[in-house]
Amino acid sequence: MTLQEARQVIDDRSADMQRKLEAAAVIADSRRAELSDLIRCLHVGGLAAETAATALYNRTGRPYSGLVSEFSIDPVEWGRYLTKQLELAEK
Repeated sequence: MTLQEARQVIDDRSADMQRKLEAAAVIADSRRAELSDLIRCLHVGGLAAETAATALYNRTGRPYSGLVSEFSIDPVEWGRYLTKQLELAEK
């Protein structure tokens, strides 16, 4: 599956979870994928969201202690975090 196909699958409401998981893995593994692609994967939920969140932690360098309770797959929370990081970088 190409990155473009993976983006289409993530946005396709009729795609089954197996296809969405495969698409999230392609997106998470692609250096050409944008952070917004990974955020869209978070909206899928389940293992696809966990895959995307792991990639987000790696790509952004966001600290993670290893505690499951601190592992975020919430797209709204990730959006806030990234916005805050952008604001800090602009100062």
